[in-house]
Amino acid sequence: MSYFSGINGQMSVNGSKAAGVRAWQLSSSLGVLDATTLGDTDKVGVPGIRTVTGSCTLLYYQETPGQNTGNSCSELIRALIKSRTRGDTPGVAAETAKVQFQLKVDDGSVAGKYFTVDAYLTSAQMQMAVSEVLQAQVSFEVIGAPLEVTI
Repeated sequence: MSYFSGINGQMSVNGSKAAGVRAWQLSSSLGVLDATTLGDTDKVGVPGIRTVTGSCTLLYYQETPGQNTGNSCSELIRALIKSRTRGDTPGVAAETAKVQFQLKVDDGSVAGKYFTVDAYLTSAQMQMAVSEVLQAQVSFEVIGAPLEVTI
């Protein structure tokens, strides 16, 4: 019997393997609709809308000093946080970008087990602390159903 741990996890952002991933998580929930009718003695529920959300923690780094190319952490922050499109208008900025995630468990098979989802980032938080690597916690909500589920 095999168990999996963080060493078996991988994450891709927009088709490129993310480096410096500390953790990822995915959660799915189902809203149950009340279908109880007169004469029922117990509450009756039917499946409603599913919601899939997730989060990840990435380390902020630079492969080449002074350049952010290839930095998944920076790419995700920029997908959510946009600068003004007109310097004199505080409420005008580009829209949030859609991001595609692949959250994978390397189980030893050729393709591994994974979820592929399109999502919008719902929050991003960067944390700088003494004796710690700069990191960002990012939360997201999946747009519609996942594109692929092989878990």
